[in-house]
Amino acid sequence: MQRLLALSALVFVLAPTGCKDSEAAELTAVALSQSAEEPAPDTPNAAATIVTLADRPAKAQNDIAPTITVSAVGDCTLGSDYRVIGAEGSFHLAMDKWNNDYSVPFASVKSILDSDDLTIANLETPLSRSKPAVANTFVFNGKPEYAEILARGSVELVNLANNHTGDFGPEGAKQTVSAVEKVGIGAFGNGRVDKRTVKGVEVVNIGYLGGGRGTRDKVVKDVKKHKTATNLVIVSFHWGVEGLNVPTDDQRTMAHAVVDAGADLVLGHHPHVLQGIESYKGRHIVYSLGNFVFGGHSNPADKDSMIYQEVFSIENGAVSTKENKIIPVRISSVTSHNDFRPVVLEGADKERVLGRVKEYSNLLLPKKKK
Repeated sequence: MQRLLALSALVFVLAPTGCKDSEAAELTAVALSQSAEEPAPDTPNAAATIVTLADRPAKAQNDIAPTITVSAVGDCTLGSDYRVIGAEGSFHLAMDKWNNDYSVPFASVKSILDSDDLTIANLETPLSRSKPAVANTFVFNGKPEYAEILARGSVELVNLANNHTGDFGPEGAKQTVSAVEKVGIGAFGNGRVDKRTVKGVEVVNIGYLGGGRGTRDKVVKDVKKHKTATNLVIVSFHWGVEGLNVPTDDQRTMAHAVVDAGADLVLGHHPHVLQGIESYKGRHIVYSLGNFVFGGHSNPADKDSMIYQEVFSIENGAVSTKENKIIPVRISSVTSHNDFRPVVLEGADKERVLGRVKEYSNLLLPKKKK
């Protein structure tokens, strides 16, 4: 199918049926070095737990509406390495300076996330009072109270399938789930399935760590299990190589397999930088969302990121993609360091980020036959 690309004054829009051009350019690696291809030690991988949330009134919505807008943001590390908590440049110290005003980190993007129907983030920090369970280069933790940051930021749902959820062991992961649920936020991944009804439509979210062959059969089986003709299934992966702006062959093979199985949208994170967006069989694969509220680094060289939005239409009980768009952001309100306050980019910076995503996306287009 033909892909239609439009650069508007505000956003870069990728048409759901494919794209004449797709987006991106070169990004700098972030200095975190753990791989997402293998589960972190002690990461809980429980038997499937299905959490059903019926018509949660988290955001104003009509009883009957023609569309569902989903927003997705990347790595949210609401804390610091436990060995530097309180040090200059740490997330904890920033929160102390803000007198623990939990509305500060998402303040500049909240209006955008308020206006959608569902916001999904990758929560890459245990929020616990447990003890560290691994001896890795980076071992993150935040206060359970920091879950309120997500709620104040209009995030409804977090993925926990990543290589830091287990940093403070099974007890830390359990406390994290309790912390987010206490403030009305759902959690999925590591065997948890989030099922909720949005505008009368069932929306299912499932998440996985790694994108290799060992995971593929399970994910395909899970997608087929949950997909129906009238629901929406979103699959999140914590995968790929940190600092690289292109997905691996394993990632692409996995992504195509889950779309073939019925997934309506595929979201990716872990590289800490942006990667391209692929249109495959009328569905979109967002290989890496980059960082967002990222307490894992006080001054990453690459601060470019985005809010990814996709609008699904509801016609005769069936859900299909209507449109999607990228809203370019910088993960910090200042350029000199990371202040953990993402801001929407405008002007030349906005166009530059859109150009990078276009370049990376073009690398994913089918090669023309000679």
